[in-house]
Amino acid sequence: MTKFALRILVLFISLLYPIVNAQIKKIGVPFISNYNSKTYKAASENWDLLQDSKGMMFFANHFGIMQFDGVRWGIVAQPENRSMVRSLAIDKNDKMYVGAQGEVGYTVQLPNGQYKYTSLVRLLPDSARNFGDVLHTVIRNNEVVFFSNEELFIYKNNKINVIRSEAKFDDFFEVNKEIYVSDNAKGLLKLENDALVEIPNSKEFIGMKIRKIFETKDGLILLTQKQGLFVCKNNQLKPFVTEADHLLKQNQISTGVLLSGGYFAIGTRQTGLIVIDSKGNLIQHINKQAGLQNDYVTNLKTDREGNLWVTLKEGISMVQIASPLSKILDASNSESKIYCSQIYQNKLYIATDNGVFWLDWNAYKNGQHHNVNFQHISGMSENVWNIGVFGNSLLAFEKNGVFEISGNSAKLLAKTDGAWQGVVIANHPDLLLVGGYNGLYLLKQINNSWVYQHKIKGFEESSRVIVTDKDENIWIAHGYKGIFKMRLNKTFDTVLNLQFYNDKNGFPSSLFLNNFKINNQILFGTTKGIYKQDAHSKKMVPDVSFKKYLGQESHIRLLKEDHQNNIWYISGENTGKMSQKPGGSFTKEELPFRKLRYLYIPGFENIQTTANGDVFFGTQEGLIHYNSTKNKKYESKYKAVISEVKCIFPKDSLLFSSRYDVLSTKTEQANNTLSPVLSYSNNALHFSFASLCYDQPDATKYEYWLEGFEPKWSDWNLQTEKEYTNLPENQYVFHVRAKNIYDVVSEQATFKFEILPPWYRTTWAYILYLILFGVLIYTIIKYQKNVAERDREQLILNQEKELLRNRAELNEQKLALEQENMAIMKENLETTINAKNAKVASNTVNLIHLNEILLSIKDLIGQIDKKNDFNTNFGLLKKINRIIDHELQGDQHWNEFEEIFNQLHDNFMQRLKTSFPELTPRDMRLCAYLRMNFNTKEIAPLLGISVRGVEDTRYRIRKKLQLSSEANITAFILNF
Repeated sequence: MTKFALRILVLFISLLYPIVNAQIKKIGVPFISNYNSKTYKAASENWDLLQDSKGMMFFANHFGIMQFDGVRWGIVAQPENRSMVRSLAIDKNDKMYVGAQGEVGYTVQLPNGQYKYTSLVRLLPDSARNFGDVLHTVIRNNEVVFFSNEELFIYKNNKINVIRSEAKFDDFFEVNKEIYVSDNAKGLLKLENDALVEIPNSKEFIGMKIRKIFETKDGLILLTQKQGLFVCKNNQLKPFVTEADHLLKQNQISTGVLLSGGYFAIGTRQTGLIVIDSKGNLIQHINKQAGLQNDYVTNLKTDREGNLWVTLKEGISMVQIASPLSKILDASNSESKIYCSQIYQNKLYIATDNGVFWLDWNAYKNGQHHNVNFQHISGMSENVWNIGVFGNSLLAFEKNGVFEISGNSAKLLAKTDGAWQGVVIANHPDLLLVGGYNGLYLLKQINNSWVYQHKIKGFEESSRVIVTDKDENIWIAHGYKGIFKMRLNKTFDTVLNLQFYNDKNGFPSSLFLNNFKINNQILFGTTKGIYKQDAHSKKMVPDVSFKKYLGQESHIRLLKEDHQNNIWYISGENTGKMSQKPGGSFTKEELPFRKLRYLYIPGFENIQTTANGDVFFGTQEGLIHYNSTKNKKYESKYKAVISEVKCIFPKDSLLFSSRYDVLSTKTEQANNTLSPVLSYSNNALHFSFASLCYDQPDATKYEYWLEGFEPKWSDWNLQTEKEYTNLPENQYVFHVRAKNIYDVVSEQATFKFEILPPWYRTTWAYILYLILFGVLIYTIIKYQKNVAERDREQLILNQEKELLRNRAELNEQKLALEQENMAIMKENLETTINAKNAKVASNTVNLIHLNEILLSIKDLIGQIDKKNDFNTNFGLLKKINRIIDHELQGDQHWNEFEEIFNQLHDNFMQRLKTSFPELTPRDMRLCAYLRMNFNTKEIAPLLGISVRGVEDTRYRIRKKLQLSSEANITAFILNF
């Protein structure tokens, strides 16, 4: 019985899954990406859209066919008459059929990326060529049907069959490969065998202005412009009553599309997009206030990923209708930065920079988006960091203190120096501990009201993150310091015990620490995973159980348990949910939350869960809701595409591009291949690429590889262009692939090309080089022989000349040497002669003078008479003595000597007297004799003094010459 029940359960779940998978969220507004005319640089009006087999999006724009590859927009083709494009259709070979104003045709993509348009008007008879807008283009079997209000064109086998209306057609519908046409005179007609036939009761449809028909199990659902919806079953027509009738009938239905799961997306002219389910319940109403650019919807289509594309009178929007995430918006949409959220008494409260706001949650989640607005709680108008339910009270923690919210107003309970959050003390449900900017505060519940008690003494740190354990320990995380653990005294007014933990206690860093309470266990978020305190060593160590799922390389910013024992986390930039399995292990889910990357308020990340399974994320872009019953396919395959390839030189020399009218016909014919061959002058290329995944394309990353030039793939990056310069000659293949926000890697795109070598490295150039080299070698050899012969003859002649020149130079050198030796000898001889002449002259002068003195003395002696008396002889002797004294003191002979001496010794006496004016004549004479290199004994008789007198005179002269005792006076005189 158990096995049977299990099989039934499995069968039920398998049948239920497609239904669940197809659900469209009723709560909140889906994420919307808007593209205006300034973005895509074309006309604001768009009328139709389609997606080709690769995933490329195309739009019928007033300026032509517009393409979007996820990164770049561009007009890729225009009708032959340059009129606005109104409708598009594409076959399995990506051949696009185009309906325009007074024009029908098709376009195909050439190998060089260009789209070539071919008009089919030439196949029409002249009488049928005057028509207006082709509002619908449909491919059915092997034929293409073009619809205008005047005529219906059926293109088949290169022929066009024309069906005219007598009173003009109103609209055209394709229903499960069947074609219906609304005729103003005949009602609803059906196309059969290239003819329009009336259906039963067709006249009933006259004037209804049907805009779309869907086939369901309940019959045909008709969308009329002003009368709402009708159901036609068994040829009976009756109104289809919906919750959105007041919107549909007043705002003119313009188009519609059938979504998976039986939902209808209905576009209107005046109130945007309306989504209802198969029973007529209003699921979504998305208009300009909810995020669309314009309320006039011209067409609706879904892409492969389940996104709903909306073409508008002004712009294009992509609505992520399949996403489990949605934004909680109201008509005012005034608050966007959400610090905290809370559901209390069926009201949704949000904490913002400007206080607390609330809305009726029951009404909002039931689809009454446009009738429900956020209302401001009076009494608070500054930053509110947290809100929470404590006992039966809703408390808000604000810049000015703690407030209690009641109705639409707030009352100040405790004025503190800022309040971050509150936590109930373990085992004391009546005590509320409040973390402030500069310490802790205590509130107590008295008669169901919270009353401020006092500030806790002994702790003055900012207390933004607080948790308590079962032992009444209080853990406080300071993001820039570390973790504080404390216990209070019995009266809860003073810190009794305080411990501090940082990187010295085992944490990988003291910065960005957080603490959480999961399954009654205190855990710590760090920059390197989750830590806990070891019970024995009291050190902080990595938590092994969480390491398995979250690793140790990410910054754990938040951990939070929900009512189903799931663990929500924010790790690095990733948000995820860990769901516990029966064995105690966990499954990890991150992909649905990739859109939340970079949306949180740094440091104030918050996730709020409810018992009903609602999950709220407070972000910088408002409050985001998650419904776990909504399942989206995140691993859908998609492709990367190369948008454009161009040579940098010459400028904008395009090789591959889908942009309209950028490649000439000549280039088109020359590059009718995906492997262009380029000259060496074009060896610098620029590649532009994209991915055909439209879910948050600005977060898609790319890697590329130029095979033949690079050894491996590049790193993943956000760059959508790559440039290569100075590529050598080779055959290359450029590869590129993308990775979207769900980490799904695309199919790669490639572009092959070849760069030819420069003319001087071609085969013919090398043959020419070989021939020239041979000629050069022959010429060199012949030339070398001639040169060698001439050199040999010249060498002999040069040697003879050199020999004669060497002999002449040798003779000249010998003669010069002899002359130089003779000059030296002559100079030495002259010096010797001059010295001897000087000495001879000096001696001669002295001798002559001496002879004169001796003669004088002789005469006087001869006069001495031995017979004379003593007095006479004594007088003669005195006269002799005076003569001797006179001669010793006289200067006449010395002047003659000095004149000769100066001539021989370069005016020695004059120079000496000029330099040393204190010298006496006797000193000068002594210096002269020293100059003549006489010794003391030789000088003494010349001066007529003793040897001791010469020594004394030398001593006086040394002082006058200012010579030191170590200096040699003779050497000084000789060198003067």
